[in-house]
Amino acid sequence: MTTPLRISVLGPVRAWRADEELDLGTPQQRAVLATLVLREGRQATLEALIDAVWGDDPPRTSALTLRTYVSRLRQVLGADVIVTAGGGYLLRLEPGTLDLADFTAAVAQARASRDPGEAAQLLHEAESLWQGPALADVPGSYAAAQRVRLERERQTASEERLALDVASDRAGVAVTELTALVEEHPLDENLSGLYMLGLSRTGRQAAAIAEYGRIRDLLADELGLDPGAALRDIHQRILVGELSPVLQAAGSLAAGSLAAGSQRPAAVLPAGGMPAPAVVGPAAGVLVPEQLPLGNRDFVGRAALLDQLAELLVTPGVSAPVVGLVGLGGMGTSTVAIHLAHRVRPSYPDGQLYADLRAGGDAGVVLTGFLRSFGVPATEVPDALSERAALWRTVSCGRRLLIMLDHVATAEQLRLLLPAGTGSAAIITGSRRIPDLPVTQWVTLPAFEPEESVELFRRIAGRDRVNTEHDAALRFAAACSHLPLAVRLGAERLAARPTWSVASIGERLRVEMRQPVALHEDCIRVEAPFERDLALLRAADPLAAVAFGLVALPEAEEITAAAAARLLDLPETEAERLMESLVDAHLVEPAGYQRYRYHEIVRWFARRKAIAAHSQAYRDAVLARLGESAESTLPKRALRAV
Repeated sequence: MTTPLRISVLGPVRAWRADEELDLGTPQQRAVLATLVLREGRQATLEALIDAVWGDDPPRTSALTLRTYVSRLRQVLGADVIVTAGGGYLLRLEPGTLDLADFTAAVAQARASRDPGEAAQLLHEAESLWQGPALADVPGSYAAAQRVRLERERQTASEERLALDVASDRAGVAVTELTALVEEHPLDENLSGLYMLGLSRTGRQAAAIAEYGRIRDLLADELGLDPGAALRDIHQRILVGELSPVLQAAGSLAAGSLAAGSQRPAAVLPAGGMPAPAVVGPAAGVLVPEQLPLGNRDFVGRAALLDQLAELLVTPGVSAPVVGLVGLGGMGTSTVAIHLAHRVRPSYPDGQLYADLRAGGDAGVVLTGFLRSFGVPATEVPDALSERAALWRTVSCGRRLLIMLDHVATAEQLRLLLPAGTGSAAIITGSRRIPDLPVTQWVTLPAFEPEESVELFRRIAGRDRVNTEHDAALRFAAACSHLPLAVRLGAERLAARPTWSVASIGERLRVEMRQPVALHEDCIRVEAPFERDLALLRAADPLAAVAFGLVALPEAEEITAAAAARLLDLPETEAERLMESLVDAHLVEPAGYQRYRYHEIVRWFARRKAIAAHSQAYRDAVLARLGESAESTLPKRALRAV
């Protein structure tokens, strides 16, 4: 009878027969074994093994060296353990041979159990299999990425067990453990929520409330995020002393319902106290890319919109949700998209991918990057774009991925880059809506509400300083048309000038906006996104780009399609088409049926474009076309030239 073999990867990579530890050779040879283990009985090609062991810089003799490593491992483990399959190798192990398989099985059994006590014990046994960081003695970037993934799985199991403990008579023991974990992972909302529940369960409500204050402030300072809805709800329940709902909230936390900020997949414990399926972790043997840009630390506003979109993105459906954010340049579409992506990222534990497609970014290059992020060797990425897209659909199918695509310009870009299957989601931004796209919901981002503008001003320029001139701050924000980028740049300028008042910078802005040429760097930076939007419009509809400047010449808060027709000396139907084209480009806003308006800050930009493109005599002639009827057509202010 063959002596049982035992292999361990949850710690240093080691192997035994009975009580005798086997010599697995050099770190690179151990890396070969580890890679085969992580394939879970699936074939690993020679190229994939070379990539896992040496990365992008393999030696010239890598294929020969790899075969030598496999030969030596067969001598140690047995010829029937590593078998040749196609152009590579696979590992055949009997049940009970591998600690990772035992860990996975114990966690699955715990989640299927109807007995909370049994589930907690199984999870404890699963955790006890770990003997340090996974693959601890294996070099290389592939092993490093797998180490991170496996550590997340361990942490998820730990949180599941802690959630069960918090809802049981072991809450005090759980609090002791959570105290150390929260200190180690200060931004983890799931751990913080469990800690708050444990503190409340053991009669330490004040400490639980203090913990909420700590993580709320830290999330704002470090990531520009607010606590997720579930954590806010737990805080509120603790405040009003609803202990039973607090215990039910442990199940909410454990089921992965934190809406924002969690650093890894959530644990599992439903309200009834019996385990349920978790948010699944990454598939074994794959990398877990985390490519989202950092959020703004001083992010404000958009709360209702973020709640609505987050619910859409995390609610299962018959198709993968795609949210499209569009708006005037400088309105913050990218900022909001990044904030939203961070908020829902715990629901997509298999990876979060990001690409900026500004200036017609090459979707083929992005596809290559996506594939490489999941460990596809460069040599296995097809040259043909259609084949590359097909491989991406294969790689992404069955995984829960979040894709953020910034500045999408064409339908083809999105179709190529969307993941396959219904378990993933995408957030895209662009200058305008694109027809014929599989977008679940388009959102045109509006300007800030007045108090949102002032709050952003406070966070950047200083709360006390702005509060003493609140009305002046409101006037400044209104002069910025409550455009987030303009408010931010003005606040940054004020922060750099401690002797200036809010009123003084507001007056400077009003003077600078009315100059025939933008002179100050901040004005140029505010107008840079308008320039990009106008350039895109000019390429698509040149006459609309001309109309953009001319229709801004009258001093009127609104303009009708009929007035635009007079100004442009065009039939009213054509003038309306041009104005609607400007609406689609977000350079003007609809103000009613056949009525339009500019944001004030955009109006002055448009006038500067008209001044640069047309003589004074031509501009006077354009305005003269309105004639005596100008006042009735533009009722809100008297007509005058720039």
